[in-house]
Amino acid sequence: MNGDELKLAAETFAQELRGKIEREQGGVATFFNNFLLRTIRELNRLDPALPWEESTRRLGGVTGERLRRGLALLRGHLAARARGRFVAYHERLPVIPEAAPWASDIDQAALAMSQGTTDCLQWRGMPLFKTAFDMSIYAMLVWEQKPRTVIELGSGSGASALWIADLLAVSGIDGHVYSLDVQPPEIECPHVTFVAGDCRRIEATFPAASMARWPHPWLVIEDAHVNVAGVLDYFHTRLQPDDYLIVEDSLQKRKEISVFVNKHTGSYEVDTRYTDFFGRNATCAFDSIFVRR
Repeated sequence: MNGDELKLAAETFAQELRGKIEREQGGVATFFNNFLLRTIRELNRLDPALPWEESTRRLGGVTGERLRRGLALLRGHLAARARGRFVAYHERLPVIPEAAPWASDIDQAALAMSQGTTDCLQWRGMPLFKTAFDMSIYAMLVWEQKPRTVIELGSGSGASALWIADLLAVSGIDGHVYSLDVQPPEIECPHVTFVAGDCRRIEATFPAASMARWPHPWLVIEDAHVNVAGVLDYFHTRLQPDDYLIVEDSLQKRKEISVFVNKHTGSYEVDTRYTDFFGRNATCAFDSIFVRR
């Protein structure tokens, strides 16, 4: 989208955004709302005879750099709106993945710091290895999708399972968390079952007969980094439409994810409401918060 088409799309978007702020946000704009509206106003002050791309290219100094950055974010936001919320996995990937592996609006240093710098984020006094972005994303997803069964592969300290159980409880959801690890923590919680098992023998750890009794919707979180392909295939046959599948730390699992979604064409879409809520892939689950179709 360029030239006059971009200008028209931006003006239409600005009008819609102002209406949304009044109707849905009680007249209070977010920081990003203000940023986009301010960027559009400043771009409209440039030479009307020139495309914004050319006008901002000619600008020097801090102002030029700021407007070029603002224009890039505006174009990306408009393009994402045009694509819609649910997107096929292959449409999210760069043409040459090796040339642009970091497909995120959040740089690597910012994402690295989002689990904490002076200390690790905690829940109930235990280390919780989630980013600040993902903590917000999971909270929204639990409230909006209301999973009755959460299956977590990779328990760690146990804090994440307890945290998700607390999210279910505070959201009024009658749900249960099953958290798998080869050495699960010795923690007792009425809404969490810590399971000792190995993802290499996932079918023995989570027998199909037992899972058949677990109510849907499901939320399956792969964070064990073991037998990823086998685990994804095993849960595929048990996930139902509108269940969610999240693959954390997905950059290092891109090959397995690509094979999986290609094998099950049309069965999974990336829910960009969550992957892109704070900017494109502002999450540890790059392009891998999936909804089952």
